Amino acid sequence: MKKKSLQKMSRLFAAAVLVGTMCLGNVANVNAADVPAEWGPTETPSAAITVEYKMGNDVVTPANDVSFTFTKTSAPTGMNLNDMPAISVGNVKFNAGEDQIKDTSVTDIKVLRKQSDNFLASFKTAMGTSTKMTTGEYVYTVKSTSSVTKAKTSDVFTASNAEYKLDIFVAQNTDGKLYIKGLSIINTKNDAGTDTGNNTKVDGKPGTTTGGTASNFSGLKFVNEYVAKAGSVDPTDPVVPNPNDPKSYAFKVTNNTESKGTQTGSFEYTMIVTKPAGITTADNTYVYYVDGKKQTGTYGTAVKFTLPDTKSMMIQSCYAGSKVTVDQKGVANWTATAETTFNGVKDTQKLSAAVGKNLQVANKTLGQKENKVEYKNIYKDIAVTGIIVNNFPFIIMIAIAVVALAGIVAMNSKKRMNRR
Repeated sequence: MKKKSLQKMSRLFAAAVLVGTMCLGNVANVNAADVPAEWGPTETPSAAITVEYKMGNDVVTPANDVSFTFTKTSAPTGMNLNDMPAISVGNVKFNAGEDQIKDTSVTDIKVLRKQSDNFLASFKTAMGTSTKMTTGEYVYTVKSTSSVTKAKTSDVFTASNAEYKLDIFVAQNTDGKLYIKGLSIINTKNDAGTDTGNNTKVDGKPGTTTGGTASNFSGLKFVNEYVAKAGSVDPTDPVVPNPNDPKSYAFKVTNNTESKGTQTGSFEYTMIVTKPAGITTADNTYVYYVDGKKQTGTYGTAVKFTLPDTKSMMIQSCYAGSKVTVDQKGVANWTATAETTFNGVKDTQKLSAAVGKNLQVANKTLGQKENKVEYKNIYKDIAVTGIIVNNFPFIIMIAIAVVALAGIVAMNSKKRMNRR
């Protein structure tokens, strides 16, 4: 019995050791996540800032010059705030019309990212020459300021209001020289300028920037958003867009018919406009005109309209980079084709549908230049045994007249024969 008891106790002890080891392992992992970046006396400390620049697809990139302000907030014990070294780093610049560095993994919007130089370099330089610096914790805050040149006054640019707290830990080597031992970065305010409240720690280690993907950049980032408008938003322009002036509308759908004869030539359409993904602006509606009549549409919601022959639907202004789908309802005996132009580029191939079928133009991007779909609908008369159905009543009337005339001639001939 004693032997069995000892075996049970041994098993319990081994299990306890195993569980304890696993728990300690987990604790070690948790603590490891909270440890700031660390360097040895001979290593070169490095940290960078990422700027993310978002906009709709096909939007021409506006110039954006982003600068950074480092503010001293706390010095080591026994040291004055003014004696802390100033930190500086070069601006991050996005040149007008250039898409560098573009995130190749994102397709629904355009995301550009760039990374600053090492902002710890200036601190390290000052540390090597200062006679007042000492060991301890140096605390700074960093913010960004963006300068953008808008393409249109109605375009909306939202700069980042994020803020980060930097804790730089300085130690002394055995040779008496100071060196940067560690860096902790905490995101205290998000891009909207709201306190995060959770002291989120980020990794400021410079990335490779490969492919423009977020994981290859420093986690210390500021996000800028540019919302461009397509179409006319100039108050001096006419209220109703001009179908002959591409600058006065963001998107146009036109119905033209051929061989319609006595048919009305009107067609029904369904349209959905979806604003660029990730765009946070609160404006969720757009204005459009159908045959000169003003109406309001909501992004992401289908709208229906009818266009008579030669008439157009025009969206006066909407977000550039939005996606649009237009579906023309098929009508019996009508064949439809469509020519499309988006962002000023005309598609080389016409779209077409079988007689009586719908013709859809799907998921096209509205650029800052001309965007339009021109439908052409052709009425097909159906001939039966060589007789045109629509002309049949007229043919019957002519036939009756011919028969009647032949009858009169025959009667007159018979009367003349009887007189003889």
